[in-house]
Amino acid sequence: MLHYMHRILLKTSGCVLLLLLFGGLVTPVVHAAGQAKHVVVVVWDGMRPDFVSPENTPNLWKLAADGVTFANHHPVYLSATEVNATAIATGGYPGNSGVIANKEYRPEIDVRKMIHMESVDSIRKGDEVTGGHYIHMKTTIEALQQAGLTTAVAGSKPVAVLHDRYERPETAKNRTFFAGNSLPKGFSSERVRIQGAFPSEGATSPTRNDWTTRALIEGMWKDGVPAYTVLWMNEPDWSQHKSGPGSPMAMAAIKNADENLGRVLAALKEKGELERTDIMLVSDHGFSTIGERINLAESLKKGGFKTLTEFKGNPEKDEIMVVSNGGSYLFYVIGHDKGTICQLVEYLQKQAYSGVVFTRNPMPGTFTFAQARLDSPTAPDVLLSMHWTDETNSFGTKGMLTSGVYDYGDRGMHVSLSKYDMHNTLIAAGPDFRRGVVSQLPSGNMDIAPTALWILGVKKPMDGRVLSEGMIGSAAKLKSYEPRRLEASAKVGETTWHQYLNFTEVNGETYLDEGNGWVGSN
Repeated sequence: MLHYMHRILLKTSGCVLLLLLFGGLVTPVVHAAGQAKHVVVVVWDGMRPDFVSPENTPNLWKLAADGVTFANHHPVYLSATEVNATAIATGGYPGNSGVIANKEYRPEIDVRKMIHMESVDSIRKGDEVTGGHYIHMKTTIEALQQAGLTTAVAGSKPVAVLHDRYERPETAKNRTFFAGNSLPKGFSSERVRIQGAFPSEGATSPTRNDWTTRALIEGMWKDGVPAYTVLWMNEPDWSQHKSGPGSPMAMAAIKNADENLGRVLAALKEKGELERTDIMLVSDHGFSTIGERINLAESLKKGGFKTLTEFKGNPEKDEIMVVSNGGSYLFYVIGHDKGTICQLVEYLQKQAYSGVVFTRNPMPGTFTFAQARLDSPTAPDVLLSMHWTDETNSFGTKGMLTSGVYDYGDRGMHVSLSKYDMHNTLIAAGPDFRRGVVSQLPSGNMDIAPTALWILGVKKPMDGRVLSEGMIGSAAKLKSYEPRRLEASAKVGETTWHQYLNFTEVNGETYLDEGNGWVGSN
């Protein structure tokens, strides 16, 4: 805990501002809400912070010079898109929001196979069987709309629907666009008539992000900028999956994302709203390069386990549903037999591809779901983060990852506890943010919602905190800062399994930095 003076360096315009903290962050006079009338959250899917530069991202670089770079920003784990879209949307950890992976096994939704968590069919069935609680927490947009404020969500990926998923009449002012679909449904038809068909994935003229940004600016913002906007771009995630981080394809995708950021800023300026708008540009996660692929369902089957990726009939006791999320695997043991779970854990602890093993209950050489804020009632019995290294790929980009079999790209991957997956981008600027500042204090995707809601003067229960260290005025003060490390080991046969998890707690919030494991001697 922060019992003594702690120092945080904020670099500003060539000099260093040293804030001295005596149990709390010294801030200006607190306001009831922020100065901005609008908040725009722009997401560059999969954007690593080390690719932000004057050459690669001139518009974002200028935004950073006018605002705050949160240089120690984190996704929640699993470092996956749907998980972090939900964290951004709710301000909640996965254990509380209920979305812990891109792909999960939810037998109440589909008893035979895993589901995609951003699938509209899964969402509709999930809300049906839970009485509207597919996501366990109220979203930022729900809170804002209930407070009478207007919203807009424009996404070139289906995941955007997690921000605002409910059906509505065609006359509704609050609109959601997600990868060629919309709520209300007539909006996408109108934009197709004006702009042409929504581009195929990988199209370059226009890109999906070009099309979506235009739909936002010319369609959703036609009659004015709403109080809260989310613009979700699918790059550089798609290109990095296909060709690897740092590849020419990925760098071109970053340039295109930056051009669309420039279009958003130009539109706000043209409408006379730029000086009244706070902009937070964030990525959902970082990225790694695939060094090796492992089909764990097959590996476990050879080890004597009854593993499946899809049940042919009703699930039977001790069968294991194996769900790959690329950089992490989820294991659902039918019947939750303790003996089967122990055997599974011991098997994983012998493998070179294993990084960190999590279990629902404490076991030798594992961490619990609660320690990673993953303790949702629908979580699996065992979860594995894959092994990673600091090695460099052919484009000079650090971070190599052992990946599970996954149906999205063959060069790049994420979803692990690699430090390259667990550090992502956040840059914020506007009337409520300091200018020309770099903050090294840990921040996370679950902090986006409380910060946006504080600015707009709306309250709702959530996990994250207001990012007061980067703001001109805020009710939140820094009360605690504690870097921590967990270690676990277990004797497995003739060898010993070791794993660690580095994280920092700030005001009680947990920011996971990295974790890994290895098989070695005592």
